[in-house]
Parts: sequence; structure tokens; C-alpha cells
Amino acid sequence: MPNIQPIRSRYRFEVLSGDQVRAIQDATLEVLDQVGIHIPSPRALDVFAQNGAAIDAERQIVRLAPDLVRQALAQAPRSYTLAGRVPGTELYLDGAATYAGTDGCGTQTVDFDSGVQRPSCKDDVAKMARVSDYLSSVSFYWPMVSAQDFGPLAPLHELDAAFNNTVKHVQSETVMGQASARYAVRMAEVIAGDRARLRANPPFSMLICTIAPLAQDKEGIEAGMVYAEAGVPVGFMAMPNMGATAPAVPGGALVVGNAEVVAAMVLMQLVAPGAPVFYSLLASVMDPHTADYIVAIPEKYLCNAAAVQLAHDWGVPVLAGAFGMDAAEPATWELGRDSVYTALMVPLAGADMITGGGMLKASTLLVPEQLIYDDEIYHTHRVLLEGIETSAEALAVDVIQAVGPRGHYLGQRHTRRHLRDIWIPALTHPRPAAPDHAQTDIRCRAKAQLDRILAEHQPEPLERAAQDELRAILEAARQESGA
Repeated sequence: MPNIQPIRSRYRFEVLSGDQVRAIQDATLEVLDQVGIHIPSPRALDVFAQNGAAIDAERQIVRLAPDLVRQALAQAPRSYTLAGRVPGTELYLDGAATYAGTDGCGTQTVDFDSGVQRPSCKDDVAKMARVSDYLSSVSFYWPMVSAQDFGPLAPLHELDAAFNNTVKHVQSETVMGQASARYAVRMAEVIAGDRARLRANPPFSMLICTIAPLAQDKEGIEAGMVYAEAGVPVGFMAMPNMGATAPAVPGGALVVGNAEVVAAMVLMQLVAPGAPVFYSLLASVMDPHTADYIVAIPEKYLCNAAAVQLAHDWGVPVLAGAFGMDAAEPATWELGRDSVYTALMVPLAGADMITGGGMLKASTLLVPEQLIYDDEIYHTHRVLLEGIETSAEALAVDVIQAVGPRGHYLGQRHTRRHLRDIWIPALTHPRPAAPDHAQTDIRCRAKAQLDRILAEHQPEPLERAAQDELRAILEAARQESGA
């Protein structure tokens, strides 16, 4: 049975007041109406034109009236289910839980055996899918790095590696363009069983990045329309960079990113009314001294949490950013300081999904054992947000009476029943080493746990017929592309 432990927070944290949410939404509607969004897709421009949007065909700018935005988004579902390929992997995006996924799209890997940094490959995607399949902190899997050994077909091979190595839901952020999207949909149909089952319980979803400021990517937006028509949940992620591709203030960055995501979600509803969509906004800051991209900074944390409120105000689920910090090495003071903030703040804000686990150096570098560290941070936050129970069993007055003053609780059945339920972080509190063995340092312990998972854990395999169909789809894509 798959092991998935979502965060079910008893608390709610709001970065924005109701008036602030309305101010950002009003500013966003003004920008969409008066400034517009660059959309370099003839099909998308035609869809918008047919639905009354103002189109500047020469500049490929679309301006959306507030009523059009509201009417379109009113058709988007607030709740729906993401499925895996076996029972027990369902993720209910209904606001009651926060589900965590890995980070993705990296291009470099610290080799699992040699420890030498190198370009990533398909086998890295497969190995980390197996680790993610094992870890209860991971509810869905992003292919964490690029399958660069397969060139232009890398995104489809990343899906193949993921579907073959985890039973959990798979979400991609790289399968772009109409042709590739159709192949990805066909692969998802193989996993689901058929087209109707794909719509009812999608084992695959898609995240597409917008282009800051105020633009869409042609290949991304055209792929999005294919996914929406097929019933594959599709989300849009804005990544405004304060000072570079967004105003150098959090509020302005939220308006820019909000406008990009909203415009894309409106298009999906115009193409396929009722299509499942989700919202994502991850801000960052430009270092004014070096122009570097900074993600480990308070302004980013605030924007990520605020984005959860904006998404829910629009009435759609949200994927929020967590982890994925600037640090290049695990087990450092810098990473320990930075990696906790969004990983705690966005579940507190009520995010439906969070992502970012397992990657360093601003989500470009896979250090495999980092996912073990992030698993421990995740479970720390999960326990924190579950809060304190006050049932009769939890208050244990009868046990206190039985033990009395100056006694101890070691012999109590209540103790034996509940002590093992206390989650103890294994990396920071390992079991004692044998007398003749020194305790290894924390990075060695994390690497040993990773190696043990890879050596011992085997996810439920895909049926042979499904494996063969996936290979046939990849071959058809290769022949069509001429790769």
C-alpha cells in the first residue's frame, strides 16, 4: 500500500488582509484590461477574439475585460482529484490537506556513486522516482532533472521513467508544444486505462510556466490547450523577479504574476469550460550588486504565502513553492535557515500542493540525499501543524492518577501504546551506534538512507503491456520528430 502522509493543518495563516487581497485583484484586473498579455499563439489569439477579448494582432497583445475574466474563472472547479496508478494514491484538492511533491527541471546531478557533478540523465529521473515512491512526505512526483541523454524527446522520456518507477501521481513541467502534449496525453491514457478514466482520475497533470513580465510561452500555452481539452489538470506558474521582470516590491510582483496566471487560466476555460486548472506563483529577487537570482529571502516567502490566498480567492487549487533554496550544499547552516520558511508558511496558508523538495542551487542541482533532509523537514512541519489533541485519551488524566506524584510512566500500557506514535527525526536523532562503531555524520547518514531505499524498495511495476505501449509511443514520437 502506498505511504502518503499529507499535512492537515489545524491553523490558518494569512499574509494578506481581505482588503489587501481585493486591492491586488483589482490591480490585476486593471492590468489585464488596460495593459494586456503577450500571447504569441495564433490559436490562442483566435479563441480570445471569439470570446470578446480586445486583440492587437500585430503585437500579439490580448486585453481582457474584468467581466470576461470573472465569467471564465467561475467555470473552473475549486476541487478535484489527482490519482496515481494504484488505489491509495488519490490526492483530494479540496482545501483539507497539503500534498507535497519533489522539485524538478534541474540540469545537473551529483552522481549517486562517485559524488562528481555531471549533466543529468534519464536514470537519475528513474532513481529519484523510486526514492519518492518510498518516502511518505512525497505525494506526487515531478521528474527532478532532465533526461538529457534523449535530446529533444527528454520530456517524454522523463514521463516514461516516472510512470515506471512510482505508483504516485506524476506532474510534469517540461512537456511543451502541441505534438509532445498529445503524446503525453496518450501516455497518461495508457496509465489510466482509457480516455474516460483519464478524465475521471488523472494519473498525470501538467505545470506550465508563464513568461515574466506579462507574457505566455507559445509552446507552453498551446500545450496547455491540448491538456485542457483532454481533461488533464493543467496549472500555470508565474515566476516574477523583483527588480528585473517585476517591480522591485512584493505587491507589484504579485500583480504581474497574478495577471500572467489568470490570463492563462481564462484561456483554458474558454477552450474547455470546466477544465481542471491550478494556480502557482513563485517570486524571487534580483541581487542589485550581482544581478543574481535570489530565492532564499523574506520577500519571496511572503509572496509565496500570499499567492495561496489569491488562488483561493479566484476559486482554484494552488501549488505553492517550498524548499528549492540557493545553497549549493546540503547539511549547511544556510540551508537549515532558509529551507524551513516556505515549507512551513505555505501549508499554514492552506496550499493544496507544495513543491520544491530535493533540489539545491535555486532548483538547478540534484544532490540525491537532499530529498532525505527535506523529508525530515516536511514531517517536522506536518507534526507541528497537526497541533495538540485534547481528547480524554490524549489528556491521560486516568494515567496521571494511576502513577501519582514522584512515579514514572515507563510501565503504563498508555505509554507503550503512544510512545511509538511520536515521530522522532532519524537524521538528527539516530539510534545509538554499536559500542565499537563511531556515529557517522549527518550527511553520511542521509546518503546511507538514500542508498538503502534504492537497494531495497521496488515500486509496484507497470504491467508489461503498458510498458510496451509506452515504448511504442516514445518510438512514434522519435519517428515524427526525426530525432
